[in-house]
Amino acid sequence: MEVIPVPTQFEFRLIDGTAPEGELEADHLIAIVQSLKEIATKLGRAETDAEPVGRPPRRTRKVARLTIGLAPGSTRLLARRADDEGALDFDLDEERAFDEKFEAIVESIASDDRPGWMTDTLAVAAGELRSALERAAPRVEFKVGGRVRRTFATSATHKETWRVAEVESDVETVAFVGRLRVVNLDTHRLQVTDDVGNKVALPNVANDENVGSLLGQYVAVVGAPEWDQKGRLLQLHEAVIEAAEPIPGTMGSRAVVSLEDILTSSPGAQPGGIPGLTSDEAEAYLKAIGL
Repeated sequence: MEVIPVPTQFEFRLIDGTAPEGELEADHLIAIVQSLKEIATKLGRAETDAEPVGRPPRRTRKVARLTIGLAPGSTRLLARRADDEGALDFDLDEERAFDEKFEAIVESIASDDRPGWMTDTLAVAAGELRSALERAAPRVEFKVGGRVRRTFATSATHKETWRVAEVESDVETVAFVGRLRVVNLDTHRLQVTDDVGNKVALPNVANDENVGSLLGQYVAVVGAPEWDQKGRLLQLHEAVIEAAEPIPGTMGSRAVVSLEDILTSSPGAQPGGIPGLTSDEAEAYLKAIGL
């Protein structure tokens, strides 16, 4: 019988936190878990070559699904990929790659050094984890598979390391029109979808506290674009959102147009005869051309 490797276990020991030994304030726990989930999802999309926005496919969710626990004794938070008894051979490479990248991200937080291979979206998620750890404890011990990899002071790490470069005034900007489908003001995650299904994520929206009322409506979004390797628009950074009307001629125009309206608005002969010809002459002309 072939043995499926046990998922790597990652451990964060939170040292000298504000809560009693073995406990963790609820807000701190939620922030850490949310940031771990965000990193896992983005890594899972990358390793399974999934679309960067929208609901992840089943294969991505399987690779990126985490279980979280608190170990007894000192304040230790455990994270690992969920077991999957139905795992197949071809899944193993991407799952190993996930574990290796996950470990590398946490170690880069500890060393306060963003790797060159890390995308902006992953950097944002790593920055959120760094901030969550800093709020939870002054020092963190990070273990992988039971072995200590890093012990670091969270105050020696910096949020600037993970900050995405701000958009300069001369940087290209693009406009995108679609429906605002996702608004999460807690995580500042927004998403707009056009009428043919293209989805664009909107991190760091300048006026996101004012856009909740636009959910489900057409909006015009202007921001600095981030493209994937195939030239598709993934995100608009530092975006500004305003209410908009559907673009004429797109699938967003759902109103029914009668045949009479189409004919009367189109160029060509109009009702009432042909100028310069009598009724008999016009009838003879139309008969000659087969009408």
